[in-house]
Amino acid sequence: MKIIYHCYGGTHSSVLAAALHLGIFNSHKFPRFKELLSCPYFDKVKNSELGKIFFMGKDERGNEVYVMGCRNAGSLVERALREFSRIMNINHEEVIFVGTMPCLNILLKLGGFLSRSFNLVTLGRLLLYPGCMLAYRKIAKVVEEVKSRSCYC
Repeated sequence: MKIIYHCYGGTHSSVLAAALHLGIFNSHKFPRFKELLSCPYFDKVKNSELGKIFFMGKDERGNEVYVMGCRNAGSLVERALREFSRIMNINHEEVIFVGTMPCLNILLKLGGFLSRSFNLVTLGRLLLYPGCMLAYRKIAKVVEEVKSRSCYC
């Protein structure tokens, strides 16, 4: 099974979800700022890399976990990838797409925008950290729902 968490830029909420899924972070304890920044791809994906799928690791069941940024086109990208899988005779049911955009808050949006779009990294990160803290429970719940699906093997 392959699980692809996606969000606007593929560098904040989707990375946080993948890190929770892989056990890099504990769902009951918010990581420290340095831990968050040391997470692979967190606040590191460039706008030119939108649409690229990054491998984060394998979970305890051997499922591959990925992250991707697709702006506001998450459902369109999901559909296109499913259709591509179909015409290539790839079992599309072995891929779970998980959007984390509903977990975003104003601090995450603004912090990500400043950091990634304007290259105001320090200022953006000052907003990203509290934004991640506010969204952490929602993101953990999304991950928990993915892991509790009956088709998740």
